[in-house]
Amino acid sequence: MFKNIFKGTLLYIVISVFVVPIIILLMVGNASRKNNGNDNQTQTTGILTLTTTPASAFPQDVSLPSKEDIVKTFCNFVDEGQVSEAVGMMDIANDSDKQLWGVYLNSFSSFNLVNIKKSAIDESGYSFEVDVDAKLKNGNEGYGWVNGVNKKWINLVDVGAGHYKIQGIATGP
Repeated sequence: MFKNIFKGTLLYIVISVFVVPIIILLMVGNASRKNNGNDNQTQTTGILTLTTTPASAFPQDVSLPSKEDIVKTFCNFVDEGQVSEAVGMMDIANDSDKQLWGVYLNSFSSFNLVNIKKSAIDESGYSFEVDVDAKLKNGNEGYGWVNGVNKKWINLVDVGAGHYKIQGIATGP
């Protein structure tokens, strides 16, 4: 009688320890390989499900911002007081020049772009004639700016691969 109980218990232990986990692993493995008719790869673990999408599924024709968009974004950053972002859009080599531009651009309480057009004088396409309605902090005028509309030229430089940075702000082309 004990032999039959022992054999039954031993068979139950073998099935519980070896066969059931193998069946569970096979079920999870098959579930993780299903792609539901798409190219996504899904991996399922006991807690986490990861789905990866191949790079070909994402649009490859995302366009870079135009040169005009770069000038507009730069002016918006200055107007919103995001001076570090504006300085980051500039082609500046060293930290001391970045700091000088930061102080310079931080002197504006508002910097609203009123008008923008490609410079008629500079045929490179890298210079934009802009009208900026500027207000200087504390009402002080200086650095070639007045409170009100200022005509300036914002020049860009090609830094490669269709990317442009602000080279400078000038009183002429």
